[in-house]
Amino acid sequence: MADPGDGPADVVDDLPDEPFETRVEAHRALLSVVADQRPAMAWFSADFRYWPLNDRGFIRALEIWALRDPNRPSALRVLAVDWRDVRARFPRFAAYRRDFSHVVECRVIRAALIADLPEFAWTDSRAIVAHRPAWTSGKQIVAPASLVALWNGFEPVWEQALPDFPASVLGL
Repeated sequence: MADPGDGPADVVDDLPDEPFETRVEAHRALLSVVADQRPAMAWFSADFRYWPLNDRGFIRALEIWALRDPNRPSALRVLAVDWRDVRARFPRFAAYRRDFSHVVECRVIRAALIADLPEFAWTDSRAIVAHRPAWTSGKQIVAPASLVALWNGFEPVWEQALPDFPASVLGL
């Protein structure tokens, strides 16, 4: 009988994190998370100020991701502390939010409730985590145990958050 410590999953758990040291590298890593085409994603940022949410290539990758399975339930969870400037700062993402509202759920959380939650983009196969909110350094995580730990830190915060950043703004 094989030792459970000899299996491929244990090799994956031992994979090293891949660091990034510039915002350009961070944006490439964030794009790779979307381009990976996993069925679900979760993002957290205080205000998404340093994310590539107005980059055509990034938004196109999100569109391709959303169109891959348009009948799935909400599959992109996006959490922020402050959504106020996102619509004006990132009109391409605001349009994406409007057009694909059936697969995107946005919520807001008070800063006091996020504790040690880092800014990140998560899927079940990889995550990109920023060491600083400006996304000038961080790491890509692929080890399953680390991915589960990140998810377990996010999920209770998500459950406390309130819906925000509506797909459209109604005028009077």
